[in-house]
Amino acid sequence: MMRVISNDIKMILKGDGHLMNPYSRFRLVSSTASAAMIVAALCAFGQPLLTAVAGAAGPGTGLWISLGGAVTVLVVFWLALTEAIFPSLFRFNAVRRAILGKYYIEGTWLQAERGTAGGHRLAVIDIQPSGRTFIFSGYALNKDLEIESNTLIEFSKFEWPFMTYKYRNSLSDGADGQREGVGEIQFEMNRSAATRFNGYAQFVKAGRRNKIEGAKLTKNSEVKRLRSLESRKDVLEKYWSLFFNTTLNTGTASAQPPAARPVIIETTRAAVAERRQASSASTDANVVPRRRASDWRAEDTTPTADRIRAKMEAGEIEDEEAYEEEFEDDAELYEGTDGGGADEEDEVMMEDDSGEETAEVADEEKDDELAIRPRRRAAT
Repeated sequence: MMRVISNDIKMILKGDGHLMNPYSRFRLVSSTASAAMIVAALCAFGQPLLTAVAGAAGPGTGLWISLGGAVTVLVVFWLALTEAIFPSLFRFNAVRRAILGKYYIEGTWLQAERGTAGGHRLAVIDIQPSGRTFIFSGYALNKDLEIESNTLIEFSKFEWPFMTYKYRNSLSDGADGQREGVGEIQFEMNRSAATRFNGYAQFVKAGRRNKIEGAKLTKNSEVKRLRSLESRKDVLEKYWSLFFNTTLNTGTASAQPPAARPVIIETTRAAVAERRQASSASTDANVVPRRRASDWRAEDTTPTADRIRAKMEAGEIEDEEAYEEEFEDDAELYEGTDGGGADEEDEVMMEDDSGEETAEVADEEKDDELAIRPRRRAAT
């Protein structure tokens, strides 16, 4: 048992004392702890146990058989502690952190793969515990957040700070030469746990190596958001910008309205405006503006016109609006009797004047009616 522990220590330490494979610590811890527990049990219960076995088996062959059975029980107990009980404790992150110390690399990483121009990719890498070792897996996304390949390590050699590995891409059928690949990464050496690495990855049948660089997600909030389809784009966009100084194709352009839509709207509005202007111009052309009394001064020869014209010259009329409707009625009557209504272009659109007429205007209308009656008889 002590020889096994000694061999484990030799596997962990090399020459100048530099740690080679940090994960060998798990075997060392389990073996040492199991041996320490058995030695402590022998020291505490060894002498009484031997006395009881000797008294029960008696001297001679029976004693040795009993001692052989006791040693066998101790070995089985040691193996149970080393291979079953302690490894079951190694699945807890707190225990693994305590054992690995600054060599703790497990968690979620984002790996930038720099290939040819426009061929950058961002890979999500998960390093998960698996007993005394770990599982390295992930998938790579392009600029459109489409999965192009995945990664599952089949073999690895971990000699701190370097790790060499061989991986498989299950998304490839092998015809494109991207079924299997190899890679090597170097973790940064700090006093605390590593959060960065760099190296290369290459498909076996490819002649070009892709430079890779990784950063560990240290915030639980970012890890949770990365696991969600609704919010993972924000995390990936952040690190894509940090690694490549560019932005992702997030599809914001497709959310905008099509270019033809505002053109159709503007065209419709313009057509409506043109129709309204044409309708307004047509209405203005057909409407004869209302003529005021001052427009009839020089050309009307009716008695009413002569009378109103005389009052205006004498300054007795200040507001000619009051005589406008009366004057136009008399002008139409005069044109009807003298045949002056042949010109249809001089038609006037009349407006109702709802105001009350003054007493003076009412008396003048009676006088005009008496003056017009003889002419009506002559016309009939």
